[in-house]
This record gives sequence, structure tokens and C-alpha cells, in this order.
Amino acid sequence: MKSIVPFISATVAAFIIYLVLSIGSAGETNSILLWSVPELIIGLILSIITGLLCRKLWQGKRYTMANPLRWLLLVVYIIPFVIELIIANLTVAWKIITGRNIRPGIVKLTPGLKTDAGALLLSASITFQPGTATVDINEKTREMYIHCLDVGDAPMKCREPGKIFARIDLAKWIRRITE
Repeated sequence: MKSIVPFISATVAAFIIYLVLSIGSAGETNSILLWSVPELIIGLILSIITGLLCRKLWQGKRYTMANPLRWLLLVVYIIPFVIELIIANLTVAWKIITGRNIRPGIVKLTPGLKTDAGALLLSASITFQPGTATVDINEKTREMYIHCLDVGDAPMKCREPGKIFARIDLAKWIRRITE
């Protein structure tokens, strides 16, 4: 019973994602709502395979990402992320046009995240921003080394997550979602 719950959870999650991504693909005949019957069967088979392969990801004492509220927060997270993305694009464009304040280097970031999912989401959010890239992550402490277009006067100095982003501290958002 203990190993069947993560399998079922992973299978259901994979099937829901499959249904969302393939919505509206039903043909003229042999369809159920918005999906064709063969497509539903293939999706179910793929979801079962995915559930078998990913069941260990759903095991553990804490099922934080299985909470639907966390998925809603993840969707809402797109808004501050896009705002930061727009600001970063404009900032990089301005720095390239003017040629000022371009001092590339690597800084150490200590986000204080407790989960691997949080570290993954933060590093991806940083790397998507133009002019920055996550170079390395310490797996035990989850400290990140980030290449920045402008490190300022103190390269290799440890920075707070709020100082990496322009206006919004995305690490706080990620902490709400993953912890």
C-alpha cells in the first residue's frame, strides 16, 4: 500500500498534464469530449509508464508539491517572473547600447532554500534572465554561483537573493511555493 500511493499520484499527475497538453485534438468521429479514444488510451499507457518511472519522486514524508495550492502559486509566480524578465531585458539592452556598467563576474548567492525543487526553480529563473547564468550549485548547502553581466565593485562577494533581481525577490516566491 505504501508504494502504490506514489505510483497512483504520479500517474494521475502525468495523465492530467497529458490531457491539458493534448486538449482539442478530437476528430469528427470516435471521440470523448475533446479527445479521441486512441489518444486517451495512448495517454493512459504513457501515464502509467511515467508513474512507474517517477513514483520515487513522490515518496517521502512531505508531499509539498502534491498540494494543488502550490501548483496555483506556481502559476501565479509567472507574473512576477515575467516582470523581472522584462526589467532584465531592458537593463541588458541599455547596458549594451551605452556600454556602461558592464563588469562581468561570478557572485555567490545564498538563497537559504530547503528543497531541491526550490533550488531548481530559482536557478532556472536566474538563468532565464538575460545577462545571468547559474554556473554551479552546492548540492548540500544549495548555494549558487551565478555569472552576472555587472557584479559591481565586489565580485565573489556573497549576495542575498533580493540583490540579484531588480525589483521583486523571486526567492521568496519560490520559498512559498516549494517549502
